[in-house]
Amino acid sequence: MHLSFIISRFSNLLFFVQKTNQNCLVNFDLKKYLVNNIDISFYGKNEDEIWRQIRKSIGKQNAEQFKKAVFPIRSIFDSHWQEASNNLLLWKQYFQDNSTLFEQAILDIKKLSGVRHFELSKIPIYLISDSQSNDKDINAWFSWTTKQSFVVVEIPIYLKVSNNLFPLGVLAHEFFHLMLKNNKNLVLEINQIVEKDQILLAKLPKERISNRMFFEELLVSSFIPEGYLGEKYFSVKSIVNIPNLKSLLIWRKLIAFKMRQIAKKYINNNRQIDKEYLNQLIKIIRQNIK
Repeated sequence: MHLSFIISRFSNLLFFVQKTNQNCLVNFDLKKYLVNNIDISFYGKNEDEIWRQIRKSIGKQNAEQFKKAVFPIRSIFDSHWQEASNNLLLWKQYFQDNSTLFEQAILDIKKLSGVRHFELSKIPIYLISDSQSNDKDINAWFSWTTKQSFVVVEIPIYLKVSNNLFPLGVLAHEFFHLMLKNNKNLVLEINQIVEKDQILLAKLPKERISNRMFFEELLVSSFIPEGYLGEKYFSVKSIVNIPNLKSLLIWRKLIAFKMRQIAKKYINNNRQIDKEYLNQLIKIIRQNIK
């Protein structure tokens, strides 16, 4: 197994445009388009392929306006790119240096997901520089379709390579989501749980995701990066002192702490996530809803 990292100048340019406030020289709402269609920025291994996807999505005429809107921003991006690309290369090396440990965690995630065949090398991992973020850690997200999947890792431009292993847990968290999609029976069980307890889940904090995705986020985080799997491989400690439960992130930390012993049992016994585990997760949510 090996990890397939991509540092795409053009994908980084489109992300840069989305994150910055630039005045376009044509009457085209470029930033709004990118927010609503950001996935297209990564559908392709080169610029020509991405342009084909853009034309297919919004039509030839709009694509030409899009291209004209991007062109004057390239020179601004160039001054950002030299520093950004150097930092991305350092982060790529960080992940590659720790790939063996990462792959060990993936083996446990395969067992938990009930997925035997999942090739890491077939999932592109796009490293993207975030020119506007002051975060102290990376952010990551995944895109999944039946035809194409990938992971995007957003790295603040001034964030130096980590001296701990937490970013590996963040990346593994996204791969966990992708593996879950490959077990149709488990997906069905999750959907049934969400359908049955939709009134309960509707009481969770309002985020820009569905109740179904909120529940899946808690499920994955009960193992990694905040949960026992993160502790086992990446020395991530569960947080005991939980403040007000007003965000998804805080709920993820709470669930990881409350589910630690159960998650540890499943991992150590090579058990797949099942209805019993899902019901335990719902039980803890119910106990902490106010």
